[in-house]
Amino acid sequence: MVAYTLRQLSYFVAAAEHQSLLKAALQMHVSPPSVSTAIAKLELHFGVQLLIRHHAQGVSLTPSGKR
Repeated sequence: MVAYTLRQLSYFVAAAEHQSLLKAALQMHVSPPSVSTAIAKLELHFGVQLLIRHHAQGVSLTPSGKR
């Protein structure tokens, strides 16, 4: 059983590339909470924080997110 999906990984990559959950959501044609939830589930699965969320200023990758 796979605990994460390619869609979740795609949302993470889009958020990392755009440094924004909103821009990632717009690119992926979904709501920002969908992107946030998908990334939170990835973080839970891997047991590490992948993104640092900056209130109203986007996101940045953690060292684990860069790997």
